Amino acid sequence: MKEIDRMLKVLNKPAIKTIKMRPSAYPKGVEVETNVKKIHQPWHLNGRCPEGTIPIHRTRKSDLMRAISLKNFGKKYPEGIRHPEIVDGDHVSDDYRKTGCYNLKCSGFVQVSTEYLLGGTISPVSEYGGHQFRLAVNIFQDVENGNWWLQLQNNLIGYWPGSLDPGFAGGAEFVLYGGEIVDIGVARGIKGPHTTTEMGSGHFSGEGEGKAGAFSKLQVIDKDQSGYKSPQDVTTFVKEPYCYDLSLMKTTSNWGVYFFYGGPGRNQNCP
Repeated sequence: MKEIDRMLKVLNKPAIKTIKMRPSAYPKGVEVETNVKKIHQPWHLNGRCPEGTIPIHRTRKSDLMRAISLKNFGKKYPEGIRHPEIVDGDHVSDDYRKTGCYNLKCSGFVQVSTEYLLGGTISPVSEYGGHQFRLAVNIFQDVENGNWWLQLQNNLIGYWPGSLDPGFAGGAEFVLYGGEIVDIGVARGIKGPHTTTEMGSGHFSGEGEGKAGAFSKLQVIDKDQSGYKSPQDVTTFVKEPYCYDLSLMKTTSNWGVYFFYGGPGRNQNCP
């Protein structure tokens, strides 16, 4: 328990003032997304962060108690998706072994947004068979310093410093789109039934628009920074097809390159 209390003090640092930063250069052809809705998070009901500060999720003792180990708290498990064409790991930086938190629980990502909390819930959300809500996500590299910026609903959230992995200084060789879940039993080395964690809407891709999860308007930027274009030579990979699946669709004028994905996890065909 002493170690847990020590970790809580380290993680729950007091508010730190930060300088608001923006990319020194944007890729050519970057346009403001239209018809995107503003995101709301529960903490907004209590006000906003003072100028010069950012929102940070406060870690509780119960969060640490659920972790596999305190040393790896906040990091994703390296036993992730293994694409047959990828040999040395498939995630940003070093396959989540020393860096690569998806929030602020370990060093790496630099947040500049005062509006949105990484790791927090958002609303509105899509409804199965009803209203659909779209998130406009953009990740691009500042070619002047190598930083990789994250933009959501036209808002700059922050960046991964180029120094995290010099191998990404000249850009990326491939891009992965899709979903992931974490099976705690597998991560702990415990044999047993598959997790019931849902992906996407919890329904398979065959149910299509308005029912399955979807990625649309997939685009990439060439190294010459000439602007956005549809990705070429797109292939699919599904690790547990009876638990979750994916259907790559034909390119359309409205959705560009897109696909449906998702699944319920454990079911009669995925024990």
